[in-house]
Amino acid sequence: MEGVTAAMLAHYTDTMTFIKNMKRFRLLILSMVAMFMLATPVAVYGTSKVKGEKTLGVTGGYATYNRSAYTNIFFQYTFVPHVRISTDVGYVFRHHDKSAFEISADMHFPFKIVSGLQVYPLAGVTFNNWNYHEAGNVYRFGADLGAGFDFYMTDYLKLTLQGKYSLMNKTSGAYVGLGIGYVF
Repeated sequence: MEGVTAAMLAHYTDTMTFIKNMKRFRLLILSMVAMFMLATPVAVYGTSKVKGEKTLGVTGGYATYNRSAYTNIFFQYTFVPHVRISTDVGYVFRHHDKSAFEISADMHFPFKIVSGLQVYPLAGVTFNNWNYHEAGNVYRFGADLGAGFDFYMTDYLKLTLQGKYSLMNKTSGAYVGLGIGYVF
């Protein structure tokens, strides 16, 4: 292989590793979606939008800024039937020498589509601490805009599919995730 440098081979190896990891991540997301679809018949049991309703859960998904997976823990509290606050604390896994710790507080405005299924727009604030492997940390405040779906499997269990864009100086990016929460 004349003309191929070590840097070219290293780049090719990094690219192939990234592609292999993305295939695994896609398989995980497809598995989660399949579980979501299999649970569809039990959705008629779920009720929602009760004043004082609280939800505690976990979410996993994809962050576009560093093209990596993320996970978070969320808590939601419904003030009135169409207004709730959702707070979350999460971590974006290292990729391209970048990882992050993030905290968000968003307002959701859920509306029932059919029994057990809601759609909601969201808006809120976020704080991210991006860690660059060799260059240190960058702290950013910003705004969240997005939408999501809540799928009540039972009165006490719901699945959430959410997408939001975090608008911040030099670290803006989208977060798309699937989560599960315990309703109490």
